[in-house]
Amino acid sequence: MKNNRVPKDRLYNRVYDYSKRYLSFKRKFTKLLIKIVLNLLFGILIYFSIIFYKDNPDKVLLSLFIAGVIIADFLVNLALEDSEIKKLRRQEKTYARTFILLNNDYRLAQRDIKSRDEFLSIVSHELKTPLTTMLLKLHNELNNIQNASLANFSVHELLLVLKNSEQQIKWLKSMINDLVDVSLITTGRINLQLEDADLVNITKQVNMSFSEVLKRKKYKVKINAEGPVIGKWDKARLEQVITNLFSNAVKYGEGKQIDVQVIKHRNKGKFIIKDSGIGISSGEQKVIFDLFKRTPGSEKYKQGLGVGLFIASQIIKIHGGNIKVSSSLNKGTSFIVELPLNK
Repeated sequence: MKNNRVPKDRLYNRVYDYSKRYLSFKRKFTKLLIKIVLNLLFGILIYFSIIFYKDNPDKVLLSLFIAGVIIADFLVNLALEDSEIKKLRRQEKTYARTFILLNNDYRLAQRDIKSRDEFLSIVSHELKTPLTTMLLKLHNELNNIQNASLANFSVHELLLVLKNSEQQIKWLKSMINDLVDVSLITTGRINLQLEDADLVNITKQVNMSFSEVLKRKKYKVKINAEGPVIGKWDKARLEQVITNLFSNAVKYGEGKQIDVQVIKHRNKGKFIIKDSGIGISSGEQKVIFDLFKRTPGSEKYKQGLGVGLFIASQIIKIHGGNIKVSSSLNKGTSFIVELPLNK
């Protein structure tokens, strides 16, 4: 909603108070009393006019005076009625606008509740699945250790289970961190630790952290950076953003080259990452940075909580920057991040 719009609670109270006041018997009685008093005053005026002109032979003048008083009374009442009608029409418009706002808020609330429920379902599934798998494997190995002879015990199999458990724990930790970040962002409690940070170095460090994944999936990453791009930023948070964008490029890039560009443009640092993968439809691009939104697609891509881009966009926004997406189906996706240098 716009900032100049009356806050909802004040608007609701105002509508309720007006309805109560306008429809109350006391208000109607007051209006009726005012009309009676006005008509009584006109009647008294006519009475004294008749007495004053009683001995006056000019009855035409008396008749004109009385007619004028009656017409004046009629016009006053008509003006009061017209004023009341105008008030009712204005209030009708206010009611209409208010109920439209309430209806829109209700629809948005219903949509958000539905999205939240879907998100909670995803969270429960994503947390439950690795825990169940890990517990089953650990239980199986524990059973083998307790019941199998030492001659049949396999250290290799135990190491594989432990490594798998370590990966699952890291995955769970990552999801929990995402949930904590969502909570901090939505409650306005996220704080930035600003320092001199080089966007180029951060990008190269993130690229190095993906080296094993890139090698395994046969990705080639080309980084184009002419020189350092230094600004007052939260290094850890920017690393989180770029990691998320790299992760998406790897996830949806279908093994094709990923192009990264880091440049300084005027008083801003600019980070661009482009893949040549499945792309994003125009409709999905409109909501891709929203909370509780997951981009529809093949089942093989539906992993994780789907809050990464929301967190990334909010971190960039808190820095005073912006993030945009440009994409076409089956032609790849580009994410463009702009950050003020704050020097």
